[in-house]
Amino acid sequence: MSAIFILSSQTGTESEEVSGFVRKAIEAVLYRYVKMAELNASTINLLETMVRKTAHLFIYFCLGFSVIATFLSYGAKRNVFLKAAVFCFLYAVSDETHQYFVEGRAAEVTDVLLDAAGSLAGIIFHTLLTGKIIFRRRNKKPTV
Repeated sequence: MSAIFILSSQTGTESEEVSGFVRKAIEAVLYRYVKMAELNASTINLLETMVRKTAHLFIYFCLGFSVIATFLSYGAKRNVFLKAAVFCFLYAVSDETHQYFVEGRAAEVTDVLLDAAGSLAGIIFHTLLTGKIIFRRRNKKPTV
């Protein structure tokens, strides 16, 4: 949550520099290994948008995974999946509200939806991962 807050506190210019750096790194890989010609302006804009939106998905995936793990480690049992999803959604709303007040940034409903999707994926992944581990432990035959 701290990382999300810090990244959301960046001005529009600072945020564009970070995503531009990542975009340029991806371009370098494309040029070198895919042997692509120079990208036109619309392709560069698309790539930068993809970088920004993927960052939303990834960081909220991590948040969703962490939130459900934390809830479970503190003994939450009832509706943990739903509680974690609602918590992450409300944090996404608060994050976009925070960005509204940062110079050069905006609050976008599509970003809240991306954040919610990313956190839901993290919650589902954690649930599947821990379910699989628990299933393995229960069905493990004792060795003699």
